[in-house]
Amino acid sequence: MTLRESFQKTLRVSLDWKGDVCSEVKMRHHTILLDSGMDEGGGDQGPTPTEIFLASLGSCIMTNISRIGQKMKLGLRDVHMEITGVKEHNDHPSSFVTLSIDVLIKAKSQDPEKLRKLVRLAEENCTISNTLRNAVKPSVRLQPI
Repeated sequence: MTLRESFQKTLRVSLDWKGDVCSEVKMRHHTILLDSGMDEGGGDQGPTPTEIFLASLGSCIMTNISRIGQKMKLGLRDVHMEITGVKEHNDHPSSFVTLSIDVLIKAKSQDPEKLRKLVRLAEENCTISNTLRNAVKPSVRLQPI
């Protein structure tokens, strides 16, 4: 067993089709619906997969800001993020062409260098950011039921 293997953790989610473009997603003890808006053929019963993607990226960085901010003893008081993803409408298969993340932090310590370091470390230690950076390719297999 290599050192890398000893730190592997497998995560799983399951999805069931709920008609049209709606999916029910189950993870641990949570269930959410993902759907598209009415203008995209969905029933608008939940966020879109791309919105969840952006939310996952932001939440991952936000979690790290909280954890690292505590270790750095910055006295975090408020953190707000705005994430913007731009997709090309004529791009098939579609993908984001830009992702922008704006982070606003209010802390006891407003030292700009410390806050920049916090945001840099939070992004560098984010599993979602690292997955994007490493361009992990999904392996999709068909298993007829």
